[in-house]
Order: sequence, then structure tokens, then C-alpha cells
Amino acid sequence: MALAEHIGLGAKEVRAFGAAGLLHDLGKVRIPEQILNKPGRLTEEERRIMSSHPVEGARIILATEQPLELAAVVAYEHHIKLNGGGYPRLGFPRKCHKASDLTHVCDVFDALRTDRPYRGAWPTEKILDLIVEGAGQEFDPELALGFAAMMRRWENRVAELGDEDQSL
Repeated sequence: MALAEHIGLGAKEVRAFGAAGLLHDLGKVRIPEQILNKPGRLTEEERRIMSSHPVEGARIILATEQPLELAAVVAYEHHIKLNGGGYPRLGFPRKCHKASDLTHVCDVFDALRTDRPYRGAWPTEKILDLIVEGAGQEFDPELALGFAAMMRRWENRVAELGDEDQSL
């Protein structure tokens, strides 16, 4: 939601993008826990199962009686890269919804910033550099650069607040 606000979307879109972002990985409830938490590399079969979570998430959302079409789209598209790579594979090239592209940037940041059974969390600056480098290929440039700018501004504010606390 912060990135949606940062790029200037209105309150209605911010809420819709936020709800969709919260539900984007819902399909992981259908992935066996031993695959989700596996400490090593996934086998080809395990990767295939893990890669099914976007489709499964969209199915779960569409099966509800709630009007969550955008959330279903984001669940389905959030691993599709700007250049068409990622998964699931599209039957024909097309642009993903802006909410999906926004969620993709935030999801990559979250995934790399979080400790995983198979690797430690990356430093924020390293992730932001990766996102900026991927602008135009993996990530929508406006969203990638906007996210990096927003996060760097927040990091500076946090550092400034920390300095104020130490001077007390």
C-alpha cells in the first residue's frame, strides 16, 4: 500500500492493491509444508509443485463469493516478470496488471529480506540494487525505481531517528 501511495495512486486503488497484495500467496496453503520449508534446493518436481501456487491462489480466490477479481489476477500474475519470464507461463505475451507488477517488486524484496531455511536474509541495500538493476527487464521501471527511492528515504528516516535517540 505504501508503494501504491508513493507512486500517487488514489485511495480506492491503494486499498484494492493492498487487499490483493495481502492475498497474493494464498495458493501456498496447497503446497506441502516439507516443500515450503525445505532447507535445500528443490527438485524439479518440487519446483513444479511450488510453481503451482499462483494458479492455486487464483482458484481459491475465484471460488469465494467475495468480489476479489483483482486479488485473483494478482495471485495469478505476481511471479510473471516484465519481460514475460517467470511463472505461470502465459499463452500469449501481454502486460500484467499494475497491481501484479507492484506486488512482484514488493514480494521480491520481502523474500530476499527474510531469513529462509536455505539462506540468510540479504541486506536492504543489496536488494534495492538488484531491484534497480532489474528495472525494465524483470520489474516495471516506475515501480522498481519508486520502490527503491521510497525504501531509501525510509532507511534514512530510521537512521535519523536512531541518531536522535542516541543524543537523548
